Parts: sequence; structure tokens; C-alpha cells
Amino acid sequence: MYLFSMILLAAIIVSVILFFIPIYRQLWYAFRIPKVRKKIEPDIPRRIYILIRNVLFQGKLFKDLGGGIMHALFFWTFLAFGLYSLDFLLAGINPAFQLMTPGLFSDIVFFSVDIFALISLVDVFHSVIRRWIIKVKRYQGYNGFEAAIILIFVEGLMITYFILGVLRLDGVSKNIPGSIMEFLSPSVTPVTYAFATLLPKATGAFGVYAYWITWSIHASIFLAFLIYIPRAKHLHLVFAPFNVFFSDRKGAQLNRIDFEHETRFGATDIRDFSWKDYFDFYSCTECGRCTANCPANISGKHLSPRDIIWDLRVAVLSQGKQLMQGKNEDEIIKPVIGDPIPENDLWSCTTCMACVEQCPVMIDHVPKIVNMRRSLVLNEGKAPREVIDLYRNLEQYKSPYTIDPSTRGDWAKDLGVLDLSEKDGDYDVLFWVGCVQSFDKRNQEIAKSMVKIFNKAGIKFAILGKDETCTGDPARRTGNEYLFDILAQENVQKFEQKGIKNKKIVTACAHCYNSFKNDYKQYGLNLEVYHHTEFIDELIREGRIKLKSPESSENNSYTYHDPCYLGRYNKVYDAPREVIGNFALNYKEMEMNKSKGLCCGGGGGRLWMDEKEGKQMSHVRIDMAAETGASRVVTACPYCLTMLDDARKTTNREDKMEVIDIAEEVAARLL
Repeated sequence: MYLFSMILLAAIIVSVILFFIPIYRQLWYAFRIPKVRKKIEPDIPRRIYILIRNVLFQGKLFKDLGGGIMHALFFWTFLAFGLYSLDFLLAGINPAFQLMTPGLFSDIVFFSVDIFALISLVDVFHSVIRRWIIKVKRYQGYNGFEAAIILIFVEGLMITYFILGVLRLDGVSKNIPGSIMEFLSPSVTPVTYAFATLLPKATGAFGVYAYWITWSIHASIFLAFLIYIPRAKHLHLVFAPFNVFFSDRKGAQLNRIDFEHETRFGATDIRDFSWKDYFDFYSCTECGRCTANCPANISGKHLSPRDIIWDLRVAVLSQGKQLMQGKNEDEIIKPVIGDPIPENDLWSCTTCMACVEQCPVMIDHVPKIVNMRRSLVLNEGKAPREVIDLYRNLEQYKSPYTIDPSTRGDWAKDLGVLDLSEKDGDYDVLFWVGCVQSFDKRNQEIAKSMVKIFNKAGIKFAILGKDETCTGDPARRTGNEYLFDILAQENVQKFEQKGIKNKKIVTACAHCYNSFKNDYKQYGLNLEVYHHTEFIDELIREGRIKLKSPESSENNSYTYHDPCYLGRYNKVYDAPREVIGNFALNYKEMEMNKSKGLCCGGGGGRLWMDEKEGKQMSHVRIDMAAETGASRVVTACPYCLTMLDDARKTTNREDKMEVIDIAEEVAARLL
């Protein structure tokens, strides 16, 4: 081994050590600091699938095509350069060693490297234009210096790669120990060949000096990149693949608290997050997709899901470093609520899951926000005044309203509906009405429309009437897990006593639907539950109900608003649109739809809270609906109908637009 090889080997060893030192620290923090234990279901086939889909193929990045394509190309260049870089460094250590031998495989690898190197050169300029010339909003104010360093590294690697390739084709490096790719045909590296034909041929001592200088710069950039990655925002290159692999099946579903054995409720400081939460913090790329799609942020509120994750990451890294040095835990660890994370930001969240849906590295923002709400509510008894009133109503009236619970089934008195709170009877389907449809007169029209649909289809159904109580969703999403636990256990017991757990359940409330389908599984209750859009779609497909064909003379135009708890939480996008297709001749999607649908502003308990900051979310959404030119905005959740109908009125669109539930339109068109 000659001197140059020994120097290179020493540099590589030092660089690898410097790479792993911060990684070791970050793993120490993740597995030593948290008091919360996180269990991961094996589910290996699914985990391998999402790893391939969202890491190898960068699947979630393409929700934003501009930045998605750019980042995916960078990532694939990174992969393509993997074998090339390994070959480059090993040959530098031992010139006699040849990782890539002549053949089809090496031709494919080096051809890919050549093409992706050119793409990355262009991609760097594209990135510069987006960040510093066009100034894409979600990039502004966030680690521009670090981004610039990385882009300089990437550009430097690509330029030096091409220079080495040109010198190879000029014959300069043919007899130099440690040079690679000498056996390649010029056609295997067409971009390098094109540069070689355009540039003057390097000869003699100039060529040799140019080769060694370029080689040294190329190796130095690579090793500097290796050292820099775990110390900057590009730490995600290390942790993101693991974070994706260990991600939960349903990102925004909440854990159940065992009140008999647990003593720490919610998340107050960095000890109250799990190792998987720490992986979330480390994986954040600070790309801002979460904040750019957050309805609270879009409507002018201070809340930024990115800032919450980043603030938690900073807290972990700063406090963790001191804990690792052996300093007293009680002196070092400080609450994260208030400073750096404002309480108001936590209450601005609608738990709509837009942030989780958009995150390319599958960070679960919503559970962290709700867990911090839990800390405020369960540990300190703190919540906005409207939320305290909500809890009082749920405790006293078993609904969010100060209305006598014995009147819950009054809307159905004259409709001949079997009310199980008054008498037993034979039925196949339990229609779960929900609090909003039971007590709000406008939303009672949805329930009455469902009765018409059930009757027309010849379905034997029943309601629980005064025995129906809130599922507890508003309590759980606002942080009062204890109250949710009480309501959920009461409902589970009721379902078991009445044999309802063996019946088919249909509900028109997306929040009740999500509670039954997901939350109640934590209580051992696996229900056959259908959202009314799924159920109506099935009835139409089976021919059990038929609708009047839309007439060409009809002037009504339609658009559809996706409820967050139906769409993003449970992936029900097609059924509502299939139903609408049976009666809408003129239909147009809103600007933000399906997985990118903008929240109405009612989730996370916000249906019962005032918006005191920025513009009302429902107003932003109704503006989007108006841009489609639709005369009818179709919803599929009473929360959405309430919020959007109010927005329609307060924005003076009563004469131009109507907000209806999908069941109302179907019921009006029954043959």
C-alpha cells in the first residue's frame, strides 16, 4: 500500500467515525430518554411494501409534482452513485482491487450514473431557482444555508465526476493506479463522451495534474458530505427509511391510555414521546409540505406542523446532549408546551391529518399535538372556555349540546322508525344518527333522508333514540382521553347488551364512522360499520334503489367536499363520487380535493370552538367551492355541512349556492 492509499484509508476511517458519533448520540436519546413504550406490530409484508413505495420509488413526494420530481431525481442519483462511489474509494485504497468488472451489470450501473449525473447538474439549478428566485413559500426562512451547502456538494460531485470521465476518455488516467471505469466503451457514458468531444483534449503533465487535483476534490467532497449529513437537516437520509418502515398503518390514530396503571398523561416534555416519535423528529426534512397543506396555516393562523416537529427535535438534541453528559434530569428537561410550542397552536389544529398525508417520510404530527392537548387537559385542567363547556355537556347530557338527551330521537317520531330505546324489534341495520344530526335541525334533514332511503330499499333498520350517546370523538380529539374512555366503555357495554356488535351499522357522520371503525377496536369491538356514502353506493349498484336520471335542462352544477375523517382517515374517496355521478351532469372538483382536500374547520373539537385568529377555515373552503362555479356543494358529514353552510351564509352566498348532504340529494331523486 503506497502513501496516498494510506492517507485515503485514514481519511475514510475518520470520516466514518465522525459520521457515526452523532448517530450513536441520537439513538441514545431515542432509547434512553422516553418513558413511553412504543410497540410495533410485525406486519412485515406491508412494511416492506411501503419501504419500497415511499423510499425507493419516493411515492409520497409526487403529491407535489414540482418539488417531488426534483427530490426524487436527487435521491435516485444518490442511489446510482452508491456503487460508483464505493468502487472509486476502494480502488483508491487498493489499486489492484476492482469492484465492478466488465460486463452488462457494470455497463448498466455506469450508464445510470452518467445519466443521473447530468440530471443532478440541471436539478441543482432547478432547486436554486425554486428556493432563491421563485422563492417557493414553504422553503422560506428554513435552513437556506444548509440547503445551499448540500447543493454545492452535489454540484461539486457531479462536475468532478464529469471532469474525471473526460480525462479518462482522453487517455490521461489509463495507467494511473486506482482509476476506475477504464474498461468502458465511450457509448456507456454518453454524457461524458459528449463533454469530451466538446472540450480540448488534455495531454501530458497538465492532464495528470488535473486528474489528481480533481480526484482529490471529488473524494474530499464525498467524505465531507458523509460527515455533514448527521449534523444537518439531511439527517433524514439516515433515519427516514427506518421511520417509513416502522410507520403505523393509520398515522393519525391515537393510543389508548391505561388510567389504572399509567401516571404520566399526554406529552409534557421530551420524556413523554416514544422512540418512534424521536425517529419522526430526526426524519423531518423541513420541506414544509405539512405546513403548506395545513388548513389552520392556510387560513392565517400561527400553527405550523413543521415548526412543531422541528421544535421538538431541537429540544431533544439540546436536552439530550446534557442528559448524556450525566446532568440531572429534573434540572435539564423542561416542558415543551408554551415554549417553544405555543398553546394556541395546539388548539388551532383540526386533526384533519393533512400534514400526515403530505409528509414524504411519514411523520405522525397529529398524535403528538393531541398528546400535548392531553397534557394540558388531564394534568393541568387547561383548555379553551368552549372546550370546557363541551366537556361539561358531554358529562351531563352525553352530547355536545345542552339539550335533554331524552329528546334525542324526537326527529323520528312521525316517521315510523323502530326506536330501540322504546321497544324491541326485528332489524338488520342499526342507523347510528350521531349528536349533530339528532339535535341540530338543519342536520336532522340528513337523518330523515336516510330514513327515506332505508325504506325505499326495503331495509329493516332501527335507531337507539335516547339510548344513543356520543361516541366520545370530540373529547378524544381535544385531549380529554379520560372522558372519551368513559363514553367509549359505556357504548361498548351497551352494544354488547343489546347485541348490536353483531349488526351492521350505518352512520352519516364521518367522525362516528371513524370512532367505530378504528377507535373502538382498542376496546375489543370490531364492528361492521359503513359510512352512508358507501352504503348508498352499494344500494345503487345492487339496484335496490333507483334515482331519477338527471335532465339535460337542469341548471344545477355540483362540487364535492371530502370530509377529512372519511377521506384521509379512512381512504373513502370513490364511493361519494360514484353516488354523485348518478345525479350530476355538471360536476367539477375543487382545487384541493381527495387526499389534499381542505378541512372545513370543524374537526378536532373545533366545531364547538371560535376562530379568533386569521380567516375562518370554512370561509377559505367555501371560496374554493365558489371558484368551481357550482350551485350545490355536496358534503358527507354533518360537521362539514354545519361549517360550510354557515360560511355560505356569512359570505353572502345564500342566493348563489346551496350546501347539501349527499343523502339529501339521493332521497330527493328516489324513483
